[in-house]
Amino acid sequence: MIKKYLAAVRELLERIAEEEAEPIGRAAELVAQAVQAGGVLHVVGAGHSAMVGEELFYRAGGLAAISPLLDSDITVSRGAERSTALERVEGYARVLLSHAGIQPEDAVLVVSTSGVNTFPVEAALYAREVGASTIGITSVTYSTGLPPRNPYGKRLLEVVKVVIDNKAPPGDAVIPLEGQGAAVAPVSTLTGCFIANAVVALAAERLAGGGTTPPIWLSSHLPGADRHNAELLTRYRPRIRLL
Repeated sequence: MIKKYLAAVRELLERIAEEEAEPIGRAAELVAQAVQAGGVLHVVGAGHSAMVGEELFYRAGGLAAISPLLDSDITVSRGAERSTALERVEGYARVLLSHAGIQPEDAVLVVSTSGVNTFPVEAALYAREVGASTIGITSVTYSTGLPPRNPYGKRLLEVVKVVIDNKAPPGDAVIPLEGQGAAVAPVSTLTGCFIANAVVALAAERLAGGGTTPPIWLSSHLPGADRHNAELLTRYRPRIRLL
């Protein structure tokens, strides 16, 4: 089982590195432009997709200009069934994002593997209304095989500027259990975090290549990290509410 899972994840990551290099590069350019303009990257996801925002936020080796939307009932930590229900409620994403302080100079990353529920589509549409750049991480195969389950009649991949395919299969899990009618070993969190970190790393490289020092968190265990990180906290606390 472990080797099967490893093989499946390795294959998907290799496909992403090969097939999604172009959209990852475009997404990184949007993030670099946002940081250079004094903006931040907002990361939005419901349920387990919210973990991508947690992965990027306040992360040693990651950009300080990351603002995840984590303080809501849309995450499973505040009720699993409730988060599923709220992902389908019209107006909920708009209320949350309207209080997130999104500005036109910002970029917004919306993560949803199925990409058909109200929350991710509404979040992307709101970000577009504000004038922010929009990026989506979703499963193209999964999403296009489902009808939209939202009043906008759209999928996430249809309403963002840049679409990155996380390659997750329908249902997310990749290893069928013989005789059980079910599969195990989901992959969307692994592939989603790989994509998101690749976007951030490439954005940092582009900032550095363009003469801008990328705002990168240092591990607090390293010498000089406290002073370095304190400067970043002062810089970004007015824009990022969780700092």
